[in-house]
Amino acid sequence: MANEHLIPIDIKDVKLLEWLVDRNIVNRLWNEQCGELRDLLKEVENGCPISELSQKIKPPLHYNLAKEVLHELDQSPYGSKNLIGSYTHDYTAKWARIVKLFEREQTFLADSARIIIQNVKYDIPLLRKQIARATQIKQDSIKKQTECNKNISKYQLKYKERCSEMGIGGHHIRSELENLVQDLPILMIKISNQLPTLTDTLNYYQEFARFLIDNPELEVCPMLLYVIKFGNVSVKQWQSGPLQNESDTDSSVEVIEPIGAADTDSNGCVVIETLKSDVDCSGDPVPCEYGVDDGTDVIDFGTHIDFGDDIDFGIEAVDYEGGEIDFGDVEISVVEDGEEKGKESLLENTNTRNKIVDELYELLAFLTSRRDELLKHGQSIISEIANCKKMGHQ
Repeated sequence: MANEHLIPIDIKDVKLLEWLVDRNIVNRLWNEQCGELRDLLKEVENGCPISELSQKIKPPLHYNLAKEVLHELDQSPYGSKNLIGSYTHDYTAKWARIVKLFEREQTFLADSARIIIQNVKYDIPLLRKQIARATQIKQDSIKKQTECNKNISKYQLKYKERCSEMGIGGHHIRSELENLVQDLPILMIKISNQLPTLTDTLNYYQEFARFLIDNPELEVCPMLLYVIKFGNVSVKQWQSGPLQNESDTDSSVEVIEPIGAADTDSNGCVVIETLKSDVDCSGDPVPCEYGVDDGTDVIDFGTHIDFGDDIDFGIEAVDYEGGEIDFGDVEISVVEDGEEKGKESLLENTNTRNKIVDELYELLAFLTSRRDELLKHGQSIISEIANCKKMGHQ
């Protein structure tokens, strides 16, 4: 047949290089003769004068890439030649030399066969593994993204619920919480005004506990009872004991006025007037140790007291050359320990507020358990209560 050379030949990929060597298409020592070619390829990896072309020059460098780079350099100003046909630019001359070395003894066929074998045996399987791994990571990421989107909506709902419980919008948390602190006094007043509505419930709880434990003096929820009775008073007032009204104070207390000029005699002595209504003077008179008993109620402290002339009190005169001492506008404020906490109200103080909250939970737990008992054993309990009433009347 005239076109036998056009008939394709099936050659195994890994045997391509061996087939080329066996058919003497390439030299058996082609790899050893490529020393100069490898050196030139290392030199031209860097130093390309065209920036767009330098992006293409990346290893592995092969024959087809070398022809493409040389063609673009020919079209550029760096492709000029001298009279003998050699390239004037050194970088372009190196690429021309590389193309000639590839074409000598058809070395480019052996190099291309080597690249094909490397791609089939190593590079392509590696890329397949990387693709499979990347696909798995992508699927896992999609699942995680779906779960995260679900969690986002769930936590956004929880966040809105928590903000609504706290009474804030959740847009500017810091400023909104600071505004809540300013509303705390009003909120505490409302709470203290609403606590008296629990009086009947507390009485029921207390009577139930007293009956159950058989202790008529038992007191439950003392903090709640105190706030209901006296209001949201300060911690200091709560610690000092129960409050007293003005009508409960003793009105028989007399105020002792300071001694004035009218209470002294002409000699400067203090005159003591006896309150005959309060002092019993029917007994024998007791002599006064100060002065002489001359029948008057005057204490004589003496008018001639000699303190001496040479008493040294240890005081030395200090001469301040700077004139008067200026202490400035210094204000000294002494705060006793616990004074600031004593000014707090019962609902403002952390310890007392926690006690009140605990007692509210205690009352809630009692009412819940009592409700369940009544719902479960309602009829039997009602009959027992009726029997108890009859026994009480008897």
